[in-house]
Amino acid sequence: MAMAVALLAPGSAEPAEPGGIGDVYIALGDSYTSGPLVPMQHGDPIDCGRSDHNYPSLIAAEFKPETFIDVSCGSAQTKHMTEPQTGLPAGGTNPPQFNALREDATLVTVGIGGNDAGLVGVAEDCAQLGLTDPNGTACRDKYAPGGNDTVAAKIEATKPKIAAILETIHERSPNARVAIVGYPDVLPDEGNCYPTVPLSPDDIRYIDELIVRINAMIAEQAAKHNADYVDTYADSGGHDVCKLPPQRWFEGLVPTEPAFPLHPNGKGLASMGRSAIKTLKAPPQGAPAITRFRVRPKRVVRGRPAKVRFQLSEQADVTIFYSSQVHGTDQGRAGFVHVTGVAEGRTVVRLKRRKIGIRRARFEVSAIAEDDGLFSDPVEARFHVVARKR
Repeated sequence: MAMAVALLAPGSAEPAEPGGIGDVYIALGDSYTSGPLVPMQHGDPIDCGRSDHNYPSLIAAEFKPETFIDVSCGSAQTKHMTEPQTGLPAGGTNPPQFNALREDATLVTVGIGGNDAGLVGVAEDCAQLGLTDPNGTACRDKYAPGGNDTVAAKIEATKPKIAAILETIHERSPNARVAIVGYPDVLPDEGNCYPTVPLSPDDIRYIDELIVRINAMIAEQAAKHNADYVDTYADSGGHDVCKLPPQRWFEGLVPTEPAFPLHPNGKGLASMGRSAIKTLKAPPQGAPAITRFRVRPKRVVRGRPAKVRFQLSEQADVTIFYSSQVHGTDQGRAGFVHVTGVAEGRTVVRLKRRKIGIRRARFEVSAIAEDDGLFSDPVEARFHVVARKR
C-alpha cells in the first residue's frame, strides 16, 4: 500500500501540496480566457464576455480557492494589463487587469498575446479572401508576401511584452504560482471544409502555423520567466471548426452553439480547463526534482541503518517520510527526517537504528524536495528490516 505523505513545511502545522493553486486565484486574459457568449455570461462589465464555464472558472471549481477573481476580457491586448480597456460592445470599460493583482495571491493565470498579433482578425480576413479563392494561397500571399511574414513579425514583437507581463506578475504577486495559457488547435490537420469555413487548405495551414508559432513563443517566455506553460493545443486536436457537432469544440463564422465566431464553445473551454488543471496538479515550473530514489540494501539487517539514495536536480531541502508494519503485530514506526540545503547531484541519507528500530518490519519510504516554496513530486521506495544472520 502506498504511503500517505503529509508534506509539512518546516515550522508549519499545515500540509503543503506539490501542486495546486492555494487560497487566492486571479485570472487575466483575452477572449480565449473569458469565453464570450458561452453560458452563463456574468461579471462587470458584462461586455467583457466572461463565462462561468471558462477555464478559470473550471480551475476554481476543481481546486476551490477561498478567493477567485476573473478580470479577463474579450479583445484584450497586452497593453490592457496596465491600461483600461475601452470601446467594448456595450460601451463598458474594463479597468487595467493588473489592478486585480495582490500580494497574497497564490495563483495567477494569464492568456494573452493573440490580439497583439491580430490572429482572429487575420482568420476573419482570410475567410473573406477564401470566399473567392477556395483552393488558392490568398491568405499567405497577403500576410507573407515573398516569405516576408508580417504576422510572424508581430508575434516576435509581442515576445518582450509577454516577458514584461510575467515579470510584473511576479513583482506584484510574489508568492503566486504563475501560469500562462497557450492557444488551442482550432483548425483541421489537413484539408478544409469550404464553404462552411471559407478557408482554402493553404489558408488553414498558414493560420495553424501562426498558432503554433505564438504558442512556441509563449512557452519560451514561460520557461525564461519562472512560469508554467499550459499547452491547450494537444488536448483540443481533432475537434476543430470543420468537425460536426458534438465533436466540434470551436465555432466557425456561423456558430452552431453559443460562442463567439472562431472561438471555443463550452466543450472547447472544458478542454482548455482540463489542460490547465493537469498542469496545475503537477509541480510548478522551476520546482526541484528527485530521481533515482531507492533504499539500499532492500533487506536491512536489524540494528543497522537504512541508506536512502537519490539524485537532486538542484540544491533543495529534502524531507524523507517513513512508516512501517511490524510482522505479526499492530505496532509500527512512523516519522520523518528533514535535511536542509542538500546539494545538487547524488546524495545518501541514513535512517539510523533509533529511527527504524530493531524489529523485523516492512518499511515504506517517500520523499519530497522543496526550494523557494516550490515542491517536487513525491517519490517512493520500500525496504525490509530482517533478522541477523547467525
